[in-house]
Amino acid sequence: RGLSHIGVLRWLREQDVEISCIAGTSIGSIIGALAAAGYTPEQMEEIALSIKWTDLVRYLRFSFGGSSIFEWKRIEEFLREQLGDRTIKDLDIPFACVSTDIDSGEEIVFHEGDLVSAISASSAIAGVFPPVRYEDRLLLDGELVNPVPLDVACDLGADMVIGVNVCRPLYMKRVSHGEEHRSFVAKLDDWVKTGLEKAPKRVADLYDKLPLPGKHDSGTSRPRMLYDVVADSISILSSKIFAVKRLEAGPHFIIEPRVGWYRSFDFDNAGEIINLGYLEIDSLRDEFYDFLNLW
Repeated sequence: RGLSHIGVLRWLREQDVEISCIAGTSIGSIIGALAAAGYTPEQMEEIALSIKWTDLVRYLRFSFGGSSIFEWKRIEEFLREQLGDRTIKDLDIPFACVSTDIDSGEEIVFHEGDLVSAISASSAIAGVFPPVRYEDRLLLDGELVNPVPLDVACDLGADMVIGVNVCRPLYMKRVSHGEEHRSFVAKLDDWVKTGLEKAPKRVADLYDKLPLPGKHDSGTSRPRMLYDVVADSISILSSKIFAVKRLEAGPHFIIEPRVGWYRSFDFDNAGEIINLGYLEIDSLRDEFYDFLNLW
């Protein structure tokens, strides 16, 4: 869903809106870091469109450590391929990202230090990826404390903040896109099952019983699996936190792309998701310029 940030950035670039600083949480921290490092929206879109579900098989390795579903190591390697060993202070645009201390529950804002370590800590979805150890802290996804960090952007010096909220709305009807829009995890499930055809039957039977994210029943609907429970729980928390945070922040303009029905690994729908970000802010063009004119 966070890929819709790219569409918003493309629209702002076309309108010659100058971005003086960037604050991000979770995938917003990754997109924000790329933008602050000098990547254009077109370059980011090219990267996103180049990622196929078969590529994600290489990056998303199941974790057997007990603290998460997937490992983060290979994703971190991918991020370093794009961003190198930059520090936050090396970036072209002032940048900050938000993470959560799993022990104290504190909001941790990164203003300096290794960039990839910071955005990794900001993006480590609880239960899905393992906590990131940074100095003496264990850190998780910043969505737990500040899903759309309007106040952090203000602290960076922004007079006006453009916020992009891509959290999945609560109580949203679960939409099925059909075969051509099957999620990455559904495709991964089929790929694994094909590989298990030659395995002993007890191994295949064991796999079918695993509560993997996104596994489907034979019917038209499916029960919430482990990943759904984690993601939906975070959605409830983050939506309530954002409702309070947006009241506390200074002048801001909120964009909410209509991406709620996409799941967290639907990267093979990147083009659609990016375009929804672009279309949403374009539909708010008049309101956006009214907002700018107020200040």
